[in-house]
Amino acid sequence: MNILFRQILNNKEASALPGLRESGGLPALVSGLSAVHRANLAAALAEAPEEKMFVLCPDDTAAENFAADLRSMLGEEVSVLGMREFTFYPTEAASRQAEQNRIAALYSLAKGNTRIHVASVPGLLQRTIPPEALLRAAFEIRSDRPCPPEDLEDALVRCGYSRADQVDGPGQFARRGGILDFFSPFSSNPVRIEFWGDEIDSMSSFDVLTQRRSDPLEKCVVLPAAEVLPTLSSGGVEVLAREMEAAASRFARRRTSENAAAIAATMRSDADRLRNGVLMSDADRYLPLIYPMTSGVDYIPADAFVFLDQPTRCAERAREYTKRITDDIRELGRRALVAASEDQFYLSFDRLTKRLEDFPLYMADAFTVGRTPIAPRTMMSIPAKQLPSYAGNAQTAADDARQLLKAGCSLAILAGDKRR
Repeated sequence: MNILFRQILNNKEASALPGLRESGGLPALVSGLSAVHRANLAAALAEAPEEKMFVLCPDDTAAENFAADLRSMLGEEVSVLGMREFTFYPTEAASRQAEQNRIAALYSLAKGNTRIHVASVPGLLQRTIPPEALLRAAFEIRSDRPCPPEDLEDALVRCGYSRADQVDGPGQFARRGGILDFFSPFSSNPVRIEFWGDEIDSMSSFDVLTQRRSDPLEKCVVLPAAEVLPTLSSGGVEVLAREMEAAASRFARRRTSENAAAIAATMRSDADRLRNGVLMSDADRYLPLIYPMTSGVDYIPADAFVFLDQPTRCAERAREYTKRITDDIRELGRRALVAASEDQFYLSFDRLTKRLEDFPLYMADAFTVGRTPIAPRTMMSIPAKQLPSYAGNAQTAADDARQLLKAGCSLAILAGDKRR
């Protein structure tokens, strides 16, 4: 075991944490830890290569920082599931980077490609594509297998890719004779395939700016370009259009809503757009009809343990997020754009915490203030002090190290490179 992690779990209080899974002492709440110490403790608990860990942080910034610390400490890839903004209004162009990052993270969770995952509370609460639908939509291209370019084009369209003259971002594809380019959210660069009939003559990634090809590829994974795609709904577009028309008829019969007739008319118009092959940029409005209720919690590996960072702040952030979504959906209802209720677009935090109780659960925070969203069976405090960065002053750092050694402390010193 890494000496740094060994020292952490040799701490009198921390040494009891791994054994709590077998003794029935979980959920456990550990206080007294700053941000870097919480990441350090999580890394220690997940240091064994067979361990799978899912970390939940209050927001996207905290999740990104936690993941960066884990990458440095464990030396391996860590996926991050953040939130995205729902697209409720028609738009000619919108940045989908956050959404495409989510798709890659969800796919990594569904496939089990990565053992360490970090998510934000809003990212986990958002309603999303079910794992089985994502795995069904994703496909692999191999350079040694036939792949008719027309079939690949059709598959990209079904997965929400938009046709472009030149690929310059994820979710786009372009075809010029026997050459087809596309940019999958799973890849850091777009892919260029040159065909000889139905055979793949060459396949490689290329640079968006220079259009120059890099090393050849033997295979690549294609993921959907968006989370919410009518083409991926159960039964396909035609069944979805009929469900929208049926929902419009039910809604029009309501006498309690002043704009029921307007909402029903909008839904019927959108159903016609789908039948005519229109790619709806605002398909998020119909998320409850397109997929059954699914959130990020449905992607947590069954054999993982959960590390809840700052549980009280997680609860606060969940309340803020659900209030914002509630306000958005009610405004859409007033504009005759949405017939669904706000709670159909997210998993409630209460339901989330109930689901988390099914996993081995560790919670960590700087202080123990008030009640935590999940009642712990074990509570402990680990006194920890975050030292300054010393601004490159090695002498000051050495003086502090001597004082700590005189006090009987064990010391693990981390430096940015071998020279330091």
